[in-house]
Amino acid sequence: MITLPLVWLVSVLTTIAAFALAQDTRMPFQARLFLCGFLLTLASIGLLLGLRLSFDMPWAAWLQPLVAVMVAPSAYLGFSALTQDLGSNWRRRLLLTGAPVVVAQLAILANLPVSADVFVLAINSIYLVLIARLLRRQTDDFVHVAPHALIIVRSAIKATIVLLGMMVATDLSIVAASLFAGDAYILTFLTGVSGVFTAFVFVVALVGAPMLLQVTKADATKVEGPTDDDRAMRAVLDALMNDTHLYTDSNLTLARVARRLSVPVRDVSNAINRTTGENFSRYINGFRIRHAQSALRRTELSITEVMFEAGFVSKSSFNTEFRRVTGKTPSQFRAENTTS
Repeated sequence: MITLPLVWLVSVLTTIAAFALAQDTRMPFQARLFLCGFLLTLASIGLLLGLRLSFDMPWAAWLQPLVAVMVAPSAYLGFSALTQDLGSNWRRRLLLTGAPVVVAQLAILANLPVSADVFVLAINSIYLVLIARLLRRQTDDFVHVAPHALIIVRSAIKATIVLLGMMVATDLSIVAASLFAGDAYILTFLTGVSGVFTAFVFVVALVGAPMLLQVTKADATKVEGPTDDDRAMRAVLDALMNDTHLYTDSNLTLARVARRLSVPVRDVSNAINRTTGENFSRYINGFRIRHAQSALRRTELSITEVMFEAGFVSKSSFNTEFRRVTGKTPSQFRAENTTS
C-alpha cells in the first residue's frame, strides 16, 4: 500500500486557497495573479518535496530550487500590488523584481560550484525584508483594500513573513549541512521540516478561514460608527469635490486635501473610513468613476481621454475601479448607455 507524503497536504491546501483567491474580483488582477502564483509555488514545492523524500526522485531535487526562488518575489509583487497605482511604475517594479529571479535560476541551471540553496537563501532573504516593510504602510496606502478587509491582508502578510522566515532558516541549515554533514543528514532534516511546514499551513488555514469569512460577511459594515464630526467632515469633503472637481488631479493625496481643509490628516481619513467603509483612494475614485460615467454618456471622447480627464493615469487601474463600481467595463457602459 502506497502512503502519500504528509507534505502534500500543503499542496492541497494552498491550491484550494489559490483557486478561491482567483475568484475574488475585488482585488486587482495583478494582485490576484501574483498571490495565486505565490500559493501555487508553495504547492509545487510541497509536491516536489514529497516526491523527493518519499519516492526518491532525483529530478525533484533538481527542480525544487528553481521553483523556490519564485516564492518570496511572487508574494512581494502580490501584496505590493495592493499598495500602488498599477501603471508604468508597476511595470518597472515587475521588471526589477523579476530580473534577480531570472539571474538566480540561470545560475542554478549553470551548475556553478555553489549550492543552489545559496541562491534561494539570498532571494528569500531580500524579499522577506521587502515584504516586512509593507507592514509599515498606513491604512490609506493600501489603495486597493477596503478598510474593513485590511485586517485579513495584514494577517496574510504576517503569516507570509513567518513562512518565509522558516524557509530562510531551513535554507541556512541546508547550506550548513552541505558544508559539514552530508546528503543523508539533509534528507533527514527535510523530513522534519516538511512536517513543520504542513502543521504551519494547516494552522494558518484553520485560523485564516474564519477570519476571511467574518470579513466577507461584514463587507458592507463600518469599522466604527461615524460621529457627528465625521458626518460634518464628510459633507465638507463632498462639497469640496463636487464644487472644485479636485479629484481630477491625478496627484491628489490625503495630505493635500487635509491641508486644503486645514485639519489633521487623521481626521479626514477617519471621517471617510467611518462614513463610507472605504479608504481615501476608493472615496476619490468614486468621484472619478462618476465623472467618467457622465463623460461616457455625454461626450464622444475616447475611453483613454475620459480616463485622463477623470484623474486616472493607468488604464489597468481605471478598468479595475470602473468594474468595481459599476459592474461593467467602460466599453460596455458606453455601449449600453449610447443605445438607450
